[in-house]
Amino acid sequence: MKLPKVEFRKTDDALEVYSQDASRWYKVKPIGVFFPKNLEEAQKCVEFCYKNGIPITPRGGGSGLTGGAVPEDSGVIISTEKMKNFSVEEGFFISEAGAISGEIEKKANKIGYTLPAQPSSLNFSTIGGNVATDAAGLRSVKYGSARDYILELEVILPDGKIKTFGPEESQIFAGSEGTLGLISKVKMKLVKLKKRKTFVFLSENLKHAIQFSFELLKFLPSALEFVDKNGGKIVDVGNGDFYIIISEFEEDFDGKIDFIQNELTKIASEFGMKIEEIKDIWERRKKLGPALSKIRQFKINEDIVIPISKITDLVEFARKKIVEEEKINCVIFGHIGVGILHTNLLFGGGEEKDAEKAKREIFEFVISQGGAITGEHGTGISKKDFIQNELGEETLKFMIHLKNKIDPKNIFNPTKFPLPKRGCIDTTIK
Repeated sequence: MKLPKVEFRKTDDALEVYSQDASRWYKVKPIGVFFPKNLEEAQKCVEFCYKNGIPITPRGGGSGLTGGAVPEDSGVIISTEKMKNFSVEEGFFISEAGAISGEIEKKANKIGYTLPAQPSSLNFSTIGGNVATDAAGLRSVKYGSARDYILELEVILPDGKIKTFGPEESQIFAGSEGTLGLISKVKMKLVKLKKRKTFVFLSENLKHAIQFSFELLKFLPSALEFVDKNGGKIVDVGNGDFYIIISEFEEDFDGKIDFIQNELTKIASEFGMKIEEIKDIWERRKKLGPALSKIRQFKINEDIVIPISKITDLVEFARKKIVEEEKINCVIFGHIGVGILHTNLLFGGGEEKDAEKAKREIFEFVISQGGAITGEHGTGISKKDFIQNELGEETLKFMIHLKNKIDPKNIFNPTKFPLPKRGCIDTTIK
């Protein structure tokens, strides 16, 4: 096979680096890695793989946590990291897929705008990856996720054709995790950058902390975060065992934040909450996930979604079932305003089976409570065996039909797609 004239690496060090993503839990070495520098080169890579039946795994910054960017067996990686040109205008930006989201944010800030959907990996994740996983982030309670701001999406389809989709059609690809094509360019809306003020509330009582969060939602926060007691010790807030609620408000109107602060002080006292102002609280919160490696050697980080009214039940279930019975360390924190909670299972060598059992039990509990097994990380490898239990057979049947229509040769991330557990679903819908 004659390779296209595109940078291609297959050295041992390249194959090692690109064999896994940030989860560090799944590893498959590709047969090589393409590094296209522009749309034309990326198209050549896709056409070459389509013609020769070679599986493709698109990759941006490799910051995913579910194995979505882990290559296929006997497949190639197409890395967009060198496709990083972008421009920022009043109210929107246009970017190649490989641009770092944080770089776009910095340039947008200079003209008074900001990215509305910002994952914690902002400084090293790519904009294409953010769209592919439909990333949300700290301000999702006010701004939603990446899909809500797409104006145009340029995609290289599996047969090599290039197509530009508008806001509605783009929804098919937002969150598709590299299973339907290669996202090459995006045009997305920006929002005005506003003054912000953050408050930190502490409580020794879990139910009070959650009930207080309901009250905070009435004031339309731009961010609303929860950190359990184990996580609170790591971020070093309160000098004790506290559940932490972090709330951020944007000054949409003059004097609004001063009014909110007075009201929140009154409500906090009713729930017995302590208030603290910590200037670097967001930096501490963003570093919480990486800091968990100091507790145990390995980590499984699942971004489950659960109704806010069931959050107390989830935390208590994790404490009793996972920590006390399964003896697996568990730290829970996340975007309580939208019910996305990062449920981290921490364990040492030899405890892998116990950790996988704990993950399965958490997923089963979440589904039983009307929740979802992923909020922003995607399905990847880690959750594909559980997705049918959440979505049901009919929804999965439609997804398979869509995949077959767009990618009939099944070359884009073929084993990541959530296939049914049993061969009982007809995939030949007409």
